[in-house]
Amino acid sequence: MTLPDREKTIAALAVTMAIFHLAVASPFFLFPDLILRGTHLLFSLVIGFLIYRSVGRGFGRVFDWAMILLSAVCLGYLIFNHASIVVRPPWTRAATPLELFVALGTVVVVLELTRRALGLAITGLCLVFILYGFIGPDLRHSEFLRPLAHKGVDLNEFVDQMYFSFEGIFGVALGVSTDFIFLFVVFGALLQVIGGGDFFVNITKSATGASRGGPAKMAVIASALMGTMSGSSVANVATTGAITIPMMKRLGYPKTFAGAVEAVASTGGQITPPIMGAAAFLMAAILGISYQEVITAAALPALLFFCSLFVAVHWEALKQGLQPLERSVKGDTWRDFKAGWTFLMPLVVIMTFLIMGYTPSLCAFYGVVATLVTPFLRRSTMVSPAVLAQGLELGARAAVTVAIACASAGIIVGIVQISGLGFRFSSLVIAFADGNLYIALFIAMLAAFVFGMGMPTTPAYIIQATLVAPALVDLGASPLSAHLFVFYYAVLGQITPPVAVAAFAAAPIAGATSTSVGWRAFALGMPAYVIPFLFVANPELLGQGSWLGLLAVLMRSALAIIALSIGFTGWLGGRGLGWLGRGLLLLSAAMLIAPSSLLSAIAVVLFIGVWGWQRHGSRGHMLKGSGHD
Repeated sequence: MTLPDREKTIAALAVTMAIFHLAVASPFFLFPDLILRGTHLLFSLVIGFLIYRSVGRGFGRVFDWAMILLSAVCLGYLIFNHASIVVRPPWTRAATPLELFVALGTVVVVLELTRRALGLAITGLCLVFILYGFIGPDLRHSEFLRPLAHKGVDLNEFVDQMYFSFEGIFGVALGVSTDFIFLFVVFGALLQVIGGGDFFVNITKSATGASRGGPAKMAVIASALMGTMSGSSVANVATTGAITIPMMKRLGYPKTFAGAVEAVASTGGQITPPIMGAAAFLMAAILGISYQEVITAAALPALLFFCSLFVAVHWEALKQGLQPLERSVKGDTWRDFKAGWTFLMPLVVIMTFLIMGYTPSLCAFYGVVATLVTPFLRRSTMVSPAVLAQGLELGARAAVTVAIACASAGIIVGIVQISGLGFRFSSLVIAFADGNLYIALFIAMLAAFVFGMGMPTTPAYIIQATLVAPALVDLGASPLSAHLFVFYYAVLGQITPPVAVAAFAAAPIAGATSTSVGWRAFALGMPAYVIPFLFVANPELLGQGSWLGLLAVLMRSALAIIALSIGFTGWLGGRGLGWLGRGLLLLSAAMLIAPSSLLSAIAVVLFIGVWGWQRHGSRGHMLKGSGHD
């Protein structure tokens, strides 16, 4: 197949996949879950193998078509025999050769496409978990690994769990990808191709351009808005970063800092309601709560995240002596708003239906329909049907990687459940923490960095939600705060070295090295790493408690992240902040995390003292630092 023919085939399949999901999400059709998930995965595998081809012309092409044919046979068997599979009693009889073939074949094609699309990290982790399932009894011979030993999984149990149940590949993760995530990804892609992305960037530029460091603040706000639609930090960097990073560099920001700002802001888009990316829908499904509860709880932590980043870029602008944008470049806010206000309509539709209590699937359906209609509300925004088809295609392409990530994560979750690893891992965390929730939170944070290194947010969250979150709940954290905690660190893994994928995406646009942008993004986003500890210690931030308590905690939390941002930026009151001043601010931030009135009072005194010293200051050298500290 030539390149043009292959691209046409991908486009046709992607648009067909999008239309299929729109049809089954509408109120007019009802299909069994197994058919939907099987068809969703089949589309994803075929499109994925066409996009991520093998290297080489001869054997590579044959292997690709063999993978596509194997996918069609294995998933076709599931779709056509769904009724008997649903009622098939597990583990009561040995699987037939045909059942073994289609089950193991599905595992093979999922792992192969995971390797191509997502890399070796998650593929290798899946293989480690599969191996763990089979060698469980042998771990008793190792003193170090004995706590992880289990009775073992035979081949019959393995294929039942992976293929013939809703607790493996076709489990909750793939179900959420089928029901919610796909349409929300298509929604974001459509909104961008019809001009919504340009509208958000223009309105943000005109609103923030008159202040110091306008382009950096524009990157923060625009990336938050775009992130709510895309749910992908890397995609966010590629879209808004192409505009914001060059603008920051032209204004005088160092190229490393410009790339870091965009990386952190784009990562924050995944934790910003109303559309928080794939993992948020998974969280609602795992916890058995409504998506509205998830986004309500996530609202204030997201506000704190961007508040910390906004403060950091503002003080960096003062530190560098940067000026606002020129009026001719900045644009006019009201004029830009009037030119594209209709692009807000799809978001309004989604929010309205969410508030009314509709399922996320129906909300996404009506949001996509509204996005298809929006360009035709005004003559100036009209687009051709080809543009809409392109949006459907781009959305389906992006959703393929999410579907594969969910399917491969289902392999890991299936092994965790059948082996009892989740209970054992939770017991180990509790034992290491000696019953202390805050030590367990620190261990959970480290585990999140290890499990999430180089992984997309979705599988990183699923693994941590299965292994880590139950231990936090056992030690007293509420289920919602425990899952939001691991969700945050799954997201922050995108800017955590050594594999900070969002920073790596921003580096070439900024013209800087990946390592330098990664470490600068890590330092810039450091206040965000504290926010999960804040909302676990103070459940009021998640909407749990009285309004008076919420106000007090919000003020204390805001002061903590402002202190952290200033401490890491090293600039306050028109002069550089020395190491002692930084240390005092970081100490005050640490004391503000704990729900203690005495520590909060001491922290406020320290903060005011450092602020006053810097502004009115001493000619001594206790707090004084250089202008470019």
